[in-house]
Amino acid sequence: MEIEQTVQSLAPSMRGRPIAPLPSSDLDEADVSPNRGLNLRALGRTIQRQALLIAGVATATTALAIFQAMKIPLTYEGDFQLLVEPVTNEARIADPLTVTRTEGGVPGRDVFTLDYATQIEILQNPEMLNSIVQQVKSQYPDFSYVNLREGLVVERLVSEESPDATRIIKITFEGNDPGLVQEVLKVTADRFLQYSLEDRKSRFGEGIKFIEDQLPELQQRVRSVQDQLQRLQQQYNLINPEIQGGQLSEQVNNITSLRLETDRELQEQRTLYSNLQRQLQLSPQEAIAASALSEDPNYRALQTALQEIQSQIAVESARFSDQSPVLLSLRQREANLASLMNQQAQRIVGRAAGQNGSGGNPQVLAFQNSIRLGLIEQMVTAGNQIQMLEARSREINQATNQFRGRIQQFPAIARQYNDLTRDLEIATQTLDRLLTQRETLRVEAAQTEIPWEMVSEPTIPRDAEGNPVPGPSRAANLVIAGVGAGLLLGTLLALMLERYRNVFYTIEDIQDTIKLPTTGVIPFSRGAKQSLDFPTAFGASGDVEDSRLETAAFRESFSDLYSNIRLAEPPIRALMVSSAEAGDGKTTIALYLAQTAAGAGQRVLLVDTNLRQPQVQSRLDLRNAKGLSDLLTSNVSADEVIQRSPLAENLYVLTAGSMMPGSARLLGSDQMKQLMEKFRSAFDLVIYDTPHLFGVTDANFLTAEVDEVLLVIATGKTNRNAVQRVLNKLTGLPMSGVSLVVNHLREHGDPTGAYTNYSQKSLSSRRDG
Repeated sequence: MEIEQTVQSLAPSMRGRPIAPLPSSDLDEADVSPNRGLNLRALGRTIQRQALLIAGVATATTALAIFQAMKIPLTYEGDFQLLVEPVTNEARIADPLTVTRTEGGVPGRDVFTLDYATQIEILQNPEMLNSIVQQVKSQYPDFSYVNLREGLVVERLVSEESPDATRIIKITFEGNDPGLVQEVLKVTADRFLQYSLEDRKSRFGEGIKFIEDQLPELQQRVRSVQDQLQRLQQQYNLINPEIQGGQLSEQVNNITSLRLETDRELQEQRTLYSNLQRQLQLSPQEAIAASALSEDPNYRALQTALQEIQSQIAVESARFSDQSPVLLSLRQREANLASLMNQQAQRIVGRAAGQNGSGGNPQVLAFQNSIRLGLIEQMVTAGNQIQMLEARSREINQATNQFRGRIQQFPAIARQYNDLTRDLEIATQTLDRLLTQRETLRVEAAQTEIPWEMVSEPTIPRDAEGNPVPGPSRAANLVIAGVGAGLLLGTLLALMLERYRNVFYTIEDIQDTIKLPTTGVIPFSRGAKQSLDFPTAFGASGDVEDSRLETAAFRESFSDLYSNIRLAEPPIRALMVSSAEAGDGKTTIALYLAQTAAGAGQRVLLVDTNLRQPQVQSRLDLRNAKGLSDLLTSNVSADEVIQRSPLAENLYVLTAGSMMPGSARLLGSDQMKQLMEKFRSAFDLVIYDTPHLFGVTDANFLTAEVDEVLLVIATGKTNRNAVQRVLNKLTGLPMSGVSLVVNHLREHGDPTGAYTNYSQKSLSSRRDG
């Protein structure tokens, strides 16, 4: 983007004339950039300019292609076609392989699916081709494997009317001898048909042998796995681990539920028993004894009698003293009854009751009513229930421990069982498949019908008289390729040549590359340097006959250039004419422009600032004793050194003067700035003819003091890199504006055509504006 940035930096001029930016960063003719792509217009101009080179290279390559094409012999091509799969349902049903590949009914298309890519590679394997070569050699001894490999093509036929590939294999052979081609096709067809039957049988036999070799080992494996599975079932009483595992899990759940229920009931009975014992204040044995006494009628009668005696004693105690015979008699009777009760209790409940009666729990001998008897019964029942539940709990714990051990052991057993079952299933399935496949292969190997069908016989195209017709020759393609390669090579050489020269050829090249305004286009003229005889009347020279110029367009181009300068806004009072390189015609353009402006009635001063190699004085045949250098270094006045040009009354010339070192320092001095201000006020137009800008710094000091810089670019000469560096240098200089003048232009051999086109466009754009 260096040139683009350079011109963009020149765009905002001090005088307000915007300069368009440059969109390209490459100065090549066929410019390719990320933003613009291929510049087809520049490429077309390159092809047009280098047409002779391109035509020459294309002619040479075409001639070479024709010469090589003449050496190509005639070729003959033949083919045959083989149907390798059944097409219709009837054909699939009738195929003997249907018996082994289906279970009845109409077989599907997948039953006969063929891997065509693999099949084609098999048909072209070296063993197959060598067998064909050996048969062909019996009639054509010089025939070789290489000839067959190069000429034979085996491919799947694809219909032009349908995108789906057919079930047909097409075999094509090409050669220089039609008889050889016919023989190769015939032998190849026979060999392929033979392969479809015999080779398939051979493969089936090998498959059967392989299966039979694998069967003993596989059968032994099945028996071994079955024995292991049987031992495992017998050892752990296994029938179905999944069902038994579920049953075991269910039993564990039931035992767990029963244990929880037993614990709950045991806790309830213990609580009940404790409450009853606390209410009755009896132990289980005491409760049984109290219940037995309460149920005995004799004991109850004695108890009733005792209660009556005790009642009488209580009544009589109120009437008599303790020593009263009545009370003594009653107490004696009470003691007798108590003794009888003890004896009865001894007899009923045994020694334990007697002990309780003598010194035990008095509640045992007390009267037990129906409520206490009911509670005693509940306590005895609760005690019995507790003993039963405790026994049950112990049995449940033992069962739980047993099932827990079985549960912990069962996953390993089940896994071993499943592994053996899976191994047995895999081995059995494999054995079954091998046995089935062996029978299938035996049935297929017994078939004698050729599975492939000849769709078209081996033939070579022949004419009406029966003579072989040669195939399309590669000569025409070779010639066409030679022409195309020649055009491409010629175009590449043309691009390389123009890239090497690296110059601008046309105004279009300049405008495509440098987006600066083009102020003028100067056509080529052979007599431009020898003649400066312009008519004095501006714009009225169209009828003047000038034999020293090729065309009046040269003269009109300067009129147009001057018009563009004159009509510029803001007005241009001082300008410098420079170029990128020496020899681009800047001095000639400055001279003709000055003469044209003077012919228009303006006071014009032409200043030769090329203090190194001045040319203005020699071109105008003026003396150069004193000039610009003398004005800058001595007290000479401007009137003494400014000369009137013989070409026009209003044209004044200031020559370079004496040559001296340090010219760049003189042009950058304050005296030079003052002189330029005086010239601007004294003349209508001041034109400075400066040294070229590439490699020389003299003109750099003048850019800030002029209203416009005319950069002259000579078509066919000015180097693109030089222009690039000049534009880079101008970006760092103060200036008002830069515009281009295209010099020495010639297009299509017509020295006026380009200018005429440009002039029409320029005038049209000014009218539109």
